[in-house]
Amino acid sequence: MAARIRVGVIGLTHDHIWSNLENLGKIDGAEIVAAAEPDAALRERFAARYGKPTFDDYDAILDKKHDLQAVFVFGDNRESAAWAARACTLGLHAMIEKPMAADLAGADELSAAGARHGTHVMVNWPHNWNAKLRHAYRLTSDGAIGDVFKLRYSGGHAGPREIGCSPIFCDWLYDADRNGVGALVDQGGYSATVCRWFLGRPSRVMAMGGRLTKEADSDLDNAVILLRYPNAIAVAETSWSWVGGLPTAGPVVYGVEGTLVAHGARDAAGVTMIKRGEKEPTIVEAPPLLEGERNAPEYFISRIREGKPIEGLVSARVSRDAQEILEAAAESIATGQEVSFPLDGHLPGI
Repeated sequence: MAARIRVGVIGLTHDHIWSNLENLGKIDGAEIVAAAEPDAALRERFAARYGKPTFDDYDAILDKKHDLQAVFVFGDNRESAAWAARACTLGLHAMIEKPMAADLAGADELSAAGARHGTHVMVNWPHNWNAKLRHAYRLTSDGAIGDVFKLRYSGGHAGPREIGCSPIFCDWLYDADRNGVGALVDQGGYSATVCRWFLGRPSRVMAMGGRLTKEADSDLDNAVILLRYPNAIAVAETSWSWVGGLPTAGPVVYGVEGTLVAHGARDAAGVTMIKRGEKEPTIVEAPPLLEGERNAPEYFISRIREGKPIEGLVSARVSRDAQEILEAAAESIATGQEVSFPLDGHLPGI
């Protein structure tokens, strides 16, 4: 019989919470215990769906009487990082919805809290559950296209309001303190995590961005980031203006022996690849994700039960470094200058 894992929920304003709770409810032995959320309407929605207690104060969910092993944290980007870090100090495993934080300081605080207290910290990036992306990473790592010299990833949508995000979700997505730098933080992390996962930590970053289409809002709505590695360049694009969801994800990975394209989750194709000497590309079907890693709650709970670390794109390490890329990009956009790594200026005392 699977070990019982009791999960409390901190925050319900991130719209992604509901699909993750549905997946959590399907896991044998995983129990949704209670939720804390200041908004009354969201508390009522949770109670009606799950019949569990709710609280209007985040502190209440962390009371020892609930006997939790883990928390889901789905508030705004700034408060989520802080509350996930606090949960870690109490010995609780934390799954936080992407991105890791509103800024690098918050990501570092959360990463350090998990490391100090020996708890799992997982950042749910939805594109991690696209089998085609995972297979593209496996092919690249196995040398299918040789040494990689360039990677391009485009991530974005038409904008939070335009795609139907709830009003309370939009309230903080368009708040620079609670979200971070607009589309750069909200959607740019998809690109930044892929670049970091495939190529590692860059040595230099340069970016351009601004408010190109959203005249009613003051947020940055489009950005392009260039990342320099010792022997590679990456191009990370993000937008709150793209109509129709095209292109569908990626990445496009260029190697000295070939090129591959990972198709989006809604595309029929898997991974398109062409190698040196071939005249036509071939479609490589991506194997389905294994049980225990088909979605975020399933992976999070399985890692806790098995005592295994959170790995890959959703790990604290990759997510923290992606946050560093976004922070460097914001600095580059503001100054018009290239930014070198590592970014140490945010550290206490500097």
